[in-house]
Amino acid sequence: MKPNIENSKAMSNRLARFSLDRRVTVFVLLLSIIVVGLISALGLPMELFPRGYETKFLSVYVPWSDAPAAETLEKITKPMEEELSTVKHLESINSRSGQSGASAFLKFKSKTDIAVAYREVRDRMERARARFPEDVERYFIQKHDPSGIPVAILGVAIDPSMADYYSLIEKKVILPISRIDGVANVELNGLLEKEVIIEIDKQKADAFGLNIYQLAQELGQDNFTMAGGHVFESDKKFLVRSVASYQSLEDFRNRPINDQLKLKDVARIRYEEPEKDFSVRVNAKPAAAIVVFKEGEANAVEVGEKLDALLEEMRANPLFETMDMELFFNQGRMVSSSIFSLIEGGEIGGLLAGLVLFFFLRRFRLTMIVSLSIPFSLLMALIVMYFAGETLNMLSILGLVICVGLLVDNSVVVAENIYRHIQDGLPPREACIRGAQEIALAITMATLTTVIVFLPVSLVEGEAQFFLMRLSLPISVALGASLVVALVFIPLSVFLTLRPRKNGPDRSRVVKMHRLFDRILEKTYHFSMEKWQQIYHACLSFFLRRRMDLVILLALVMGLSYGIIFREIEFSPNQEEDRASFQIGVEMSREAIFEDTAEYFQEAEEIMKAKKEELNLSGFMMMHFGRGGNIEGWLDMEEDNQLTATEMAKSVLEDLPKMAGVKLRSGKESQNEEAKGQTVHVLHLEGDDAGVLEKIATDLEPVLEALPGVIGIRSGQERSANELALVVDRNRTESSNVNPEFVAGMVGYALRGQTLPRFHYEGREIPVRIRFEEEDRERLTDLSNFQVPTRDGNSVPLSALTDVKMLESSDGISRRNKRINRSITIDLVPELAKETHAAIQGLTNQMDLPEGVSFGISQNDMSTNETIKNLQFAAMVSVLFIYLLMGFLFESFVLPLSIILTIPLAGIGVVWSHWLTGKDLDVLGFVGTILLIGVVVNNGIVLVDYVNRLRQQGLERTEALLKAADRRFRPILMTALTTIIGMIPLTFSEPSELGLSYKSFGLTLIGGMTTATILTLLVVPVFYTFFDDLRERVMQGFRELN
Repeated sequence: MKPNIENSKAMSNRLARFSLDRRVTVFVLLLSIIVVGLISALGLPMELFPRGYETKFLSVYVPWSDAPAAETLEKITKPMEEELSTVKHLESINSRSGQSGASAFLKFKSKTDIAVAYREVRDRMERARARFPEDVERYFIQKHDPSGIPVAILGVAIDPSMADYYSLIEKKVILPISRIDGVANVELNGLLEKEVIIEIDKQKADAFGLNIYQLAQELGQDNFTMAGGHVFESDKKFLVRSVASYQSLEDFRNRPINDQLKLKDVARIRYEEPEKDFSVRVNAKPAAAIVVFKEGEANAVEVGEKLDALLEEMRANPLFETMDMELFFNQGRMVSSSIFSLIEGGEIGGLLAGLVLFFFLRRFRLTMIVSLSIPFSLLMALIVMYFAGETLNMLSILGLVICVGLLVDNSVVVAENIYRHIQDGLPPREACIRGAQEIALAITMATLTTVIVFLPVSLVEGEAQFFLMRLSLPISVALGASLVVALVFIPLSVFLTLRPRKNGPDRSRVVKMHRLFDRILEKTYHFSMEKWQQIYHACLSFFLRRRMDLVILLALVMGLSYGIIFREIEFSPNQEEDRASFQIGVEMSREAIFEDTAEYFQEAEEIMKAKKEELNLSGFMMMHFGRGGNIEGWLDMEEDNQLTATEMAKSVLEDLPKMAGVKLRSGKESQNEEAKGQTVHVLHLEGDDAGVLEKIATDLEPVLEALPGVIGIRSGQERSANELALVVDRNRTESSNVNPEFVAGMVGYALRGQTLPRFHYEGREIPVRIRFEEEDRERLTDLSNFQVPTRDGNSVPLSALTDVKMLESSDGISRRNKRINRSITIDLVPELAKETHAAIQGLTNQMDLPEGVSFGISQNDMSTNETIKNLQFAAMVSVLFIYLLMGFLFESFVLPLSIILTIPLAGIGVVWSHWLTGKDLDVLGFVGTILLIGVVVNNGIVLVDYVNRLRQQGLERTEALLKAADRRFRPILMTALTTIIGMIPLTFSEPSELGLSYKSFGLTLIGGMTTATILTLLVVPVFYTFFDDLRERVMQGFRELN
């Protein structure tokens, strides 16, 4: 007998004997696991993502208001791109220049330390800052990590008649929330802080020969605090500080400009809320939107609970009687709900698996013994997770739920083998020892094949490695624990509880009912299973005689599955759908002004008020600005909603006002259009000339719209704004003794105004801004008459130095890796999506583009290709590891090939299950295929191991195959059905509140296990003969050579 088999039998023999001889020790160990496991389960924090998750992205935003996009590009974006391009390990940089500023999205290589990258980006931004315009005050760098996701969104409807609601909300709402343990930052949107506004009367200023630029410089120099060193007085040291500051509005008004003139003589000074070019309303009331962010290591569930408690206190406070506070989004509540929903699916799956076991075993005590391996194994996994510092998150819970159907496999095989020996007449003790010993090596290898598929994860790059590692930990530990349970606890439990059935008379009514139930169950089992076993035996006997018939049949099935059906299956990296809220974007025409947008949203608000009750919404929020905005609705998750968020958005879209030039779109603003599945195709035109790109896109859009299967085209070019270009004539500025750059600065001071140093007022630091009055800055003639100071102290009108041109400019200019990007979004008919994708690809391949213009690969396609490549690599290495492991078990490189064939057989079920249900294969489904690789070979290992043992006992090959197949038919079917039925609740459950669907993952395991189990029972024995013949021929060849 081979050494590895001898050692395995000796070890399993010792384990079984230990459990039978040291019963108290085993039970103490069992109780310890239960106690420590429960403590660990209660102590594990719940989170959305595993700790340590870190994306390789950074974003930079530089605010700069009221500047044309082209100017933002030249003065901010390009200097920023040039500096950021020198950061190490940068993979790509996407930028956008708009009227409100510039932003850049940086993607780094997978091995980058994002903390180091953050410091380098900050250093490069400091260099770029020196090249920015003077009025660019700050920039923001943001890491894209889970802590950057808002933990809560709160809407506060306010009473406009309140004196200073900004201060009230800031002190009584924002401040208490920010003090909650675990809250990192609280943002207030929708309200503007009151500021001191100094509005210059242009006519008076011109009459007195005043210049707004010089006046702003003088006022800014008046308000300061400066350290002045120290002095000594009476042997004491005193620090000196020079203070020049305004103490009240009267100080501003009475500030002398010259001997006879004060500021109030030429300006109006007010303390009020600045002009708003946006509006936020919650449930049809003026409101503020409060966004709460948690600290990186803080627990979202705990923060959410504390926030709920604080809001209850606030609602009971009379101070907030006039305010309507609505908590629209609570990440902690959603995480808890999603996790408990996942656990509920696992519990139902475990119950169904137990019923399957009871049907096969037909003994309540034996069923309970085997079923208890599930909670014991899960508790051991929780213990390891607790001491490893892990959390209960969507991935770890998913891993534990996956295990539910797999954890009974080892116990089923051991208990079945012990039970068979007892039926054969062995004493219970000897049956327990021999039953565990015979099957120990096979189930150990079968368990290792499932665990070993996660070893290649360490070789995978990117986010896939992090998530697969976190998924593999609970699975690997739980399966390893199930092996210990099967070899230690199951023999002892069977020995103590399994007794021969008494067939003598008993007048007890309970006993009579029990025996009646047993007979019914026995007859049902034999009526169904014995017939299926007879059919299976006949089929296997037939194909062992006619092996090529099975090969031909298998080739046809695999050809149909992989050659035709597989091509119909699409890979969709993102099939998540937000079930808690929906968002509708509104885009007005280019000619629209703020008042037009406000009028449209007022009509939309009346519709949303009616829809709130009809759609069972907990609330809605409307935000609009110059020429567009968003409508967001939140579902009441405590009620039974008949419609999904997508269906609700569609219902709202149908009822919203239809106006010429108004475009409506559904979907989260933050969502990538490219990630919305197969019903959207995004083309990216890249080049250096925006005009050329726009012409190509304009010509291409009608051609694309005419293709079959295209619903409509959405231009990636943002609506243009009316732009007045002041072209500075350098000859005229030189002759007038004016600095050309000073002209642009002068216009900015006059129109946008200039921020002055803050001043301390009523216990707060108040912003101060100087500008012309509105009537002096709203007409073209006003702009032309602006007086520009010359170097010699005189002034000339702006019209004398510039030429005025009316242009159409874009609201935003997008660039990818320093090239201008023009995107075209194409909406497709779902039923014709695949054909339309191919038609669009063919059309773009045939296009003859000008030099320097090309179609770029979308970020989504690159990410998808990288994900597929990584997962395929992991799958191939997993197959290799499993093959090597089986070679160790069977001491053969040939026989494992008969079992490896079960992997493509499982793929048949994966393909057909997705095709029949119309479900695309997503990332979780692909992860399921990797897990499936390790699971489907288990039955083949147990079967081939038993065949080898029977042949060692002297049975002929065909006889050994038939006997092993008959003996292993029931346990193979039992373990397969527990896994398949255990996954049904998870597969067909509704997506979680977070929108995560497990359907593709469940279909992968259910379909793969079904076909693999059915075909394994036929294919493995038949191909065993092929490879056994091959081995004999090879050995015969070596013998002849020798």
